[in-house]
Amino acid sequence: MTQRRTDLDALRSFAMLLGVALHASLSFFAFPWPVHDTRHSDLLPLFLVAVHGFRMPLFFLLSGYFTMLVYRRRGLKSLLEQRFARIVLPLVIAVATIVPLDTALKRFAQRTIRPEPAIWEILSGDEAAVRRRLATAGAAERKDAFYGRTPLAWATLHGDPAIVAAVLDAGGDVNERDGSGNTPLHVVAFFGRDAAGRVLLERGADPLSENVVGRLPAEVLALSADVAAEFAPLVGLAPPGVDDILEGRERLRTVLSAGPNAEGTEGGLLDQLTLAWSRILSSERLRLRVGSWSLHLVQTNVFDHLWFLWFLCWLVAFFALLAATSLLPSGRQRWWLMAVSCLPQAVMGMSLAGSYGPDTSLGVLPKPHVLGFYACFYFFGVATFAAEGLDTRLGRHWKLLLPAAAVLLVAGIVTMNDRLLATLLQPAYAWTMSLGLIGLFCRLFPHPRPAVAWLADASYWMYLVHVPLVMVAQLLIRQWPLPAGVKFLLILGLVTPLLLASYRWCVRYTPIGSLLNGPREFHPASGARQ
Repeated sequence: MTQRRTDLDALRSFAMLLGVALHASLSFFAFPWPVHDTRHSDLLPLFLVAVHGFRMPLFFLLSGYFTMLVYRRRGLKSLLEQRFARIVLPLVIAVATIVPLDTALKRFAQRTIRPEPAIWEILSGDEAAVRRRLATAGAAERKDAFYGRTPLAWATLHGDPAIVAAVLDAGGDVNERDGSGNTPLHVVAFFGRDAAGRVLLERGADPLSENVVGRLPAEVLALSADVAAEFAPLVGLAPPGVDDILEGRERLRTVLSAGPNAEGTEGGLLDQLTLAWSRILSSERLRLRVGSWSLHLVQTNVFDHLWFLWFLCWLVAFFALLAATSLLPSGRQRWWLMAVSCLPQAVMGMSLAGSYGPDTSLGVLPKPHVLGFYACFYFFGVATFAAEGLDTRLGRHWKLLLPAAAVLLVAGIVTMNDRLLATLLQPAYAWTMSLGLIGLFCRLFPHPRPAVAWLADASYWMYLVHVPLVMVAQLLIRQWPLPAGVKFLLILGLVTPLLLASYRWCVRYTPIGSLLNGPREFHPASGARQ
């Protein structure tokens, strides 16, 4: 029997490094990211959806598998010691160093966002300039090149009632809809722009208009104010205070619910459940306040891109509890976890409309449905090792699974605004793609390879520190007159060698490298990993 599944090590590093590529893509399309490139891509959003739909489920499945491996070989005490050294300590150090650097760079990048002149006039509150620009025939319907938003969409995001009135006077459609079916009233409800909302209602906005998932503007008030506050500066808006958003929403609540049967025209049953769950997770009872400082235990972003390490801390704690009580899964009935994963998926998508893939959870308290979703994959990995050990043939039908995953991906994107189908199809894609890649990597890497093992070690460090480098690269090339796809590859070409070199020369044979991957000895002649 082999002593380690190097193919699964390679796959785990692949999942890590996909995260680098994912973040490198975010400046090229309408996504709340602090760097906006001058070039737009229609293909990279599909890349984001495809990767986001399976990457972290796959990572947690593999983490569960290797957790059980260590437990079986070394026992619970040794497992906890190892996980403390390689997960808890790196997380604590990174939250004190890397996350603040991420935040500083994001704030710098946000300040350098330069919208188109027409958008800047709206966001700066220059009513006279807005009226002059929109006096041209058709100008009120013209969308910006990057986000594809109309002047009225930007005016409602900004929330200045005078600018909203100016755009409406120029012919803006008070009930226009974006790609998710949201009207200007949905937007002002999300950001608590009550003064702009009153102007919209006075001009004939329909408070009973539903978006693609059946939500009224009044129901958007249930979504997280902390998320709205974090989203705003990422699209070039002045950062609003959470309290300002909450107070604005309170003033809007009575106005938006004034229509007939307003409370009875929410979306379907699953969306009503999602909104009710969002109200619970966004409750002000979960907010800590000290003077002007506040921290929402669930919604405030604390861990940034390192949230997965915090989730692993929770999952290892649950594993230890099950191990201590002799309740670890045997593996014989592990397939039911696939069906169970649909339950947390049912309340995913706590945004203005439908979305693809798992929700994010960056707060001190993990969102239970997100943690539960990943727990299904984690304990499936645990149960797989318990049942089959290192000789598992999981994913052996990869030639069928990967094409099936492609079909499920397309079907899931087409139907992502249908809550029932999303609840079934999106987990199905995550499971099918994960199992298919396990089988593929078993075929590609049946024997240990030093280079692959080295990259597997490096991937942890690379993911921990990549975000600042990615943002700097995006800032450097965002004005270059090259196609978006070429610039995306240039970013990866700039960042990846730097990350590899930093691991080789600054980390691998240092205490940091020992903390992340265990001690390594330098053998230049053989290149062997020790």
